[in-house]
Amino acid sequence: MSILDFRGHQLWYEQTGSGPPMLLLHNGGNDHRIWDRQVAHFADRHRVVVVDHLGYGQSDKPAIEYDLPLYREQVATLVEQLQLAPVHLVGLCMGGAMSLAYTLSQPQQVATLTLLNVATEETLSTGPLALAYRTFSASREQLAAFVGRIETEGMSAEETAESIRIQFARGGACPSAEFAQYLHELYNRPGQMRSLYTLLANWKSFAAVDHFTKPPGFPPSMLFWGAENQILPEPEGLRFAERLAPDRFERLEGCGHLAMMEQPRRVNAAIDDFLAHAAPTN
Repeated sequence: MSILDFRGHQLWYEQTGSGPPMLLLHNGGNDHRIWDRQVAHFADRHRVVVVDHLGYGQSDKPAIEYDLPLYREQVATLVEQLQLAPVHLVGLCMGGAMSLAYTLSQPQQVATLTLLNVATEETLSTGPLALAYRTFSASREQLAAFVGRIETEGMSAEETAESIRIQFARGGACPSAEFAQYLHELYNRPGQMRSLYTLLANWKSFAAVDHFTKPPGFPPSMLFWGAENQILPEPEGLRFAERLAPDRFERLEGCGHLAMMEQPRRVNAAIDDFLAHAAPTN
């Protein structure tokens, strides 16, 4: 493991393998472990970097305002300080929004852009987190009370089980009991859920990745969407795909939000094929 300074806070990251750099950016609430199957697959030919975003996992969890500009800056810091450019960016959900926001601002630093189930203001609007966004953005008192309860009492096994369940396709299940237990412990780390729900209170900042124009030099892009995504429902995902107009779009039947865990071989093979045909020679 390694530590990088970001705005005076410690940012945990890990790098494996060698070759063209690939940066994997996780979703809100979780941490780098969602990418275990991708790290194992790509590290034989890429310098694969995973990170715990500020507020999550092993990184610091300061009581600050979390929003998309903060996390776009985090991507820029990682790319610059770790000398990753031109980087193959891969992002899920919040990590997808971070990847896209960074690419829109600095397309020349990105070799390829791979996005999975991108979280935007609109894609979140019909899912189960929309109520939390509306409630906590309107009332910081309710946010403080909700987070205070979690920080004091923790999340029960039933609450974490429900949080895990909705990240997979209906009828699907967490790939392993070990990972489910890991997530239960992760969700109960001090500051982890505070970071997530503070970000939801500032979700308006994610409207920036609903309304954009691709700049000159925008890199080759690929988009995945889980057909049974309960967090970011497919109809919103299809509308986002129309706006992004990626070079390649993969609708993942039988997958939910954590598609790269549900069908890792299919996702990895599709990324391999995309990179083989779209990536510049390094």
